[in-house]
Amino acid sequence: MIFPQSIAIVEDEEDILTLFTEIIRQNGYPVVGYANPISFVRYLRTHQDKFVLILIDYKKPQMTGCELANQITKINPNVKMVLMTAANDILNNNLNLELIHKPIKINELVQIISRYMCHTTK
Repeated sequence: MIFPQSIAIVEDEEDILTLFTEIIRQNGYPVVGYANPISFVRYLRTHQDKFVLILIDYKKPQMTGCELANQITKINPNVKMVLMTAANDILNNNLNLELIHKPIKINELVQIISRYMCHTTK
């Protein structure tokens, strides 16, 4: 299966970022990982249509996942996003993003990605 667009993961914990990126890649999806949400937003401004799905860690030092999602929506309102969180108190999820609660099971991650990628057409 070939996908014209990629998945992005924005996760500040390098070990989780590396693990999830590798799992997604092993399941046949193109994926790019970003540890810094500010750098990701800069990149996205010049590559608005590169990503079909963005997985966002909720708690990051620079901004919350919801703040990042709001910035992403201003750049590309059509991109799909999922929040990954260990928190029970998600604030400002006004975009009603799907939540994946940490610790995330590998099969759960793969199922969610598959669901989003299978329903994507360019």
